[in-house]
Amino acid sequence: MQFRKYVSEDSIFLDRDFKTVREVHEFLSDEFSKDMGMERDTILGLLEEREQLSSTWIGHNTLLPHNHSPEIKGISMIFIRCGAPLVLGDGNRVKYIFSILTSGSNQDLYLGILQGIGKVIGKRSGELDNCQTPAEVLDILSDSSSTMGAPLTAADLARYWPRAKDTDTLSVAVDQMKRHNIYFLPVYSAKDGKICGVLDLLDLLKAGFPEYVFRLNNLSMLKDFQPVDYFWKNEANLKIGTYLRDYRPYMIRESITYPEIFFMMVKGNRRHLLVVDESGEMIGVINPNEIINKMLRP
Repeated sequence: MQFRKYVSEDSIFLDRDFKTVREVHEFLSDEFSKDMGMERDTILGLLEEREQLSSTWIGHNTLLPHNHSPEIKGISMIFIRCGAPLVLGDGNRVKYIFSILTSGSNQDLYLGILQGIGKVIGKRSGELDNCQTPAEVLDILSDSSSTMGAPLTAADLARYWPRAKDTDTLSVAVDQMKRHNIYFLPVYSAKDGKICGVLDLLDLLKAGFPEYVFRLNNLSMLKDFQPVDYFWKNEANLKIGTYLRDYRPYMIRESITYPEIFFMMVKGNRRHLLVVDESGEMIGVINPNEIINKMLRP
């Protein structure tokens, strides 16, 4: 990515102070309108619209106001280093603001920058703090531009995920799912420490019935059966290993690109994918939230 095509010294601002996110959006709208030839209020509306979906706080003391619209030509970016931190309503402190507006036509670049900027700031925040001029900031961002503009891969979308052992009971699995608000668990072998299967909510529901139920031809016989009671009575004794499904259809390499990820999810009707490194070790799970928040509505 040729970063200097999209950011100049004139779009880098040092030691600016803001009291609210609205003030940030107003400042950005003023500056973007000068460069893009769009109405200030149109730009402000785009920034406000995206912020209303969910906060653009991305960690690393960074706020990432952004949006895309057919009205925008190309890509425009602004970087701001705050003089005093902007304190958000949830207590997070904003020290850096990186804003990007685009038509959305160059989706790989747009999504790559959105995912990469936080990593760059996280690694080089000390250098950014010591910059005295916009030119110095531009040098740092340009040096890191290959990281920001790279196409998204499975490694970018994967996040840490709870896991269980095959010797754990179903009660342990349900507690994990409840605690982390999930319904999918990778399961590791207690014997060799390697992944041996996955457990889905449907597998837990299956444990609510005795085996003979699945051989019945007349479902009316189930009308008085209480699967929750049956599950509660047995969950402390039933081992996860009994209910595992094959993990291999869920497994992908960390280098897989996002179009391939979409295809695998659709073709296999899978809502979760296990992401592994070159040695086969799991580095995380791609789940529906990551697809929504990092791809469809970043």
